[in-house]
Amino acid sequence: MSSAIRFPVRAAAACAALLCAVLAVSGPAARAEEKKPVTLTFNLPEGTVLNYESFNQLSRNFNGMDVSMNQTSLVDMAYASGVDSTGASHLDLKYLEVKSSLVSGGRIQEWSPPVMLEGTTIKVSIDSRGHVVAFDPGRHVPGLSDPEDLRELVDAWFVRFPEGEIAPGGSWTEKIEMGRRRDGSFGTTGELVYTFKKVESKDGIDVAVIEGKMKLALNQEQEEGVLVGKGEGKIKAKVALNGGYVVELKESIDINGDIIVKDPITDKETKHETVLTQIYERKLRQ
Repeated sequence: MSSAIRFPVRAAAACAALLCAVLAVSGPAARAEEKKPVTLTFNLPEGTVLNYESFNQLSRNFNGMDVSMNQTSLVDMAYASGVDSTGASHLDLKYLEVKSSLVSGGRIQEWSPPVMLEGTTIKVSIDSRGHVVAFDPGRHVPGLSDPEDLRELVDAWFVRFPEGEIAPGGSWTEKIEMGRRRDGSFGTTGELVYTFKKVESKDGIDVAVIEGKMKLALNQEQEEGVLVGKGEGKIKAKVALNGGYVVELKESIDINGDIIVKDPITDKETKHETVLTQIYERKLRQ
């Protein structure tokens, strides 16, 4: 009699049946579920409080000098009230703690940011598609001359969603307009193309993985002069399917252009080549 170990026929049949069941779940049916259309909306339950850690960085090369300004914040997003008659929800962005640093010439220096956000609560009205309808810091923020200067910072907390259902692989486009001037024009314009990549689980939360690519044109006032240039950026976000809030987000923008400085006496213009990189990161604190 052969010494080879024989696998019982019934056990083999049961194993085959189990394998078929697993393949049925992880095969075509699972793939169909992954490609099922979803409707992405910002709809947090009233009273929800989300705890975030945020990182912002602005790096620039100006006149051959590299400078990097970094800011890490602990921020609570508190859902203040339900949807109003306009369809907007209301929430508070509470900056609990802000730490800043500046790196110049490879050395970390003491630095206080021009706008002191620590202790500030920004009241935000947002529609179901993630568009910021209005916002108000509620009090005087040291270093802030115009509340509208916070627009870019506030917008970076949210992902804009398409209308209706969308399946993985689908894309939609959002217009970018920031830095409104007195004449109604904008200092920064462009577009952001989002793509819904897939659904996955992140720390036990079902999320939509969304990636975006942006192109920008800039003609805006800076401390040194007017920045004229072009920019490109990318976003990767994980957004909760139930609630539409950001679970994790990384955004980077690269800008190349010139700072144009005008002599107040001769009216002569001088151009200084400049390169900027902006980074935004948000993630839920555990």
